[in-house]
Amino acid sequence: MDSGTAFYVKQSNVYILKLVGDVRYTMGCALSDFLDALFARADYDDIVVDLTETCSIDSTSLGLLAKIANFSRQRFAHKTTLLSTNSDVNQVMENMGFYEIFNIRDTGDTITVALQQLNIEGPCKDDLTRIVYEAHQALSDLNPQNEEAFKGVLDGLRTKLDKP
Repeated sequence: MDSGTAFYVKQSNVYILKLVGDVRYTMGCALSDFLDALFARADYDDIVVDLTETCSIDSTSLGLLAKIANFSRQRFAHKTTLLSTNSDVNQVMENMGFYEIFNIRDTGDTITVALQQLNIEGPCKDDLTRIVYEAHQALSDLNPQNEEAFKGVLDGLRTKLDKP
């Protein structure tokens, strides 16, 4: 699968976000807008992220997932459950320190309820730089290794954000 798609559903008091295919920064605006709206709601008490059909995921998308983990820890005082069976994706998450901030289940269980597709349009140039910056900042905040790895990216993006 070449391009990524996102789906969501509210089941009982849980919002489920399912990311499918090649999950890239081009989905950043749609995912960020969805998360901002979700974080503003009060009609749920947990978030589950399903990556069982994710082929690959880039650092911007990982940063948006870190945002979910931070939100859940602050609002619900527990780790977000993340379902993932792809060994490559799991390795990337391990390298980023995600096992510290998520309850990652390497399981064959997948979400089978009827999901709504998130509208993923082309990248929104005006907001994309900010979203990429915030996502990489969230990853950098996880541990010193990430901070060092993304220092150059953050410095470059900061320069673009400071321009009028």
